[in-house]
Amino acid sequence: MSRTPESIIQAVKDSENFKSEVRYIGRGNYQVAESARLFKHLENDLVRVVFPTTVTEVGEGTIVALVCLYDQKDDYNVYAHTICAGPGVNTLLRAIWSPMPQARPQPGIAGDRAIMQFVAWKQAAWTKFLNDELDLGTEEASRIWIANFWKALDRMFGGGHLLGFDPARELEAIRAFG
Repeated sequence: MSRTPESIIQAVKDSENFKSEVRYIGRGNYQVAESARLFKHLENDLVRVVFPTTVTEVGEGTIVALVCLYDQKDDYNVYAHTICAGPGVNTLLRAIWSPMPQARPQPGIAGDRAIMQFVAWKQAAWTKFLNDELDLGTEEASRIWIANFWKALDRMFGGGHLLGFDPARELEAIRAFG
């Protein structure tokens, strides 16, 4: 039975590992948004669902997203873990040779390439953020970094998978009022 995106998102939110991770990051006063921001069907009946946090200012280690992997075949949320601001990424994301099964953002070599590009973006974007912060202040530099984070994450998944968020529009608004 194929589930709707809405029912998959709800199943993720109802899962114990999602609830546990939300409680855990709540200890740091982070709040996960009610609505998912990225949704993509992957190979092998897997679905990637990513929720933003409500942060508006970032520093290294600030939790900006909660990423989940839903298995449609076995009808369960495999995991929920955070994505943080800063130059680093989850070790298993960049360890494409790891024996752990990968849920690539795109099929085959394109997925590996997209992962490596995202890893490089996170490193370069953090340097840019630090420079923007000096010139623009933390609030504006954070808005730019967060918008570009979602743009880069969506690109890793092949583009067109964001829900209710347009990074280009957000960046235009920043430039218009900056």
